[in-house]
Amino acid sequence: MMGKMLCSLWISLAVLSTGFAQEQTTQEPVLTAEQYARIEAEGFLRTEDGSFSLCPDTPLSRKAIATWEKKEKPVYAAENLYRVKKSTLVENSQQAADSADSFPVDTSLQAVSRVVRSVSKMQGMRYYSNNDKKWAVLYEEAYLTDEKRKRIEDQTDGNADGLTLHCLLKDHTFGKGFYRLDYQQTEKEVSLCMTNDAALKVMGVTGVKPGYMKINLVVIDDDDSYIVYMVVEAKYPSVSFLENMLRRSFYARLDAIYNWFIKQF
Repeated sequence: MMGKMLCSLWISLAVLSTGFAQEQTTQEPVLTAEQYARIEAEGFLRTEDGSFSLCPDTPLSRKAIATWEKKEKPVYAAENLYRVKKSTLVENSQQAADSADSFPVDTSLQAVSRVVRSVSKMQGMRYYSNNDKKWAVLYEEAYLTDEKRKRIEDQTDGNADGLTLHCLLKDHTFGKGFYRLDYQQTEKEVSLCMTNDAALKVMGVTGVKPGYMKINLVVIDDDDSYIVYMVVEAKYPSVSFLENMLRRSFYARLDAIYNWFIKQF
């Protein structure tokens, strides 16, 4: 009798343990079923109507669409939503291609945090210029700067949460400019908010005043994949030739940064 009781107790504990383990490893979906299906079919999703209808229901994603600080509203707001498998990051990795010993490629969220802080690696980033109708280098120079705007090394150690950095980017369209980089990091997400610290000029004309352009990048852990949510917001004069050029330029940057990101592991 005692043996049967002990056996029943052991089975009950095993079932509870299995259920607990499943509960621990099961992760709530980041996106809706419709969004997963559309990304699978279309590659990625985008809007340019300022609705932020693609925003995932996560803490850092919600913060990303609330970073605009100016009283004047942006005249342009676009968002892109991607999903990339971690196995694809491994396949894209130059480290794996170069390593004779085939060291494992780190695709952890901490690795994501290091990637988005590796500003110097943005130098040479390529993109398709919608204005010139050809591929070009987006950032000819890219590096972090100190308070005197002197070059410093990338700051990739530790956790990025609450970190603010500054950088110089020599942009294909806007030339040399300075930017503020604000980071946040949680157990499941890493985010970057890039704000122009200096005016963005086109052919000598100020197109965007300091603080009036923001690009947000949020990377969300989604089991065997990452969800990448990107937003660009900008305020610029309603001058037709300038407006069209800036809209195309900002739009192209979302794809460029994403395509750079997925090749940095």
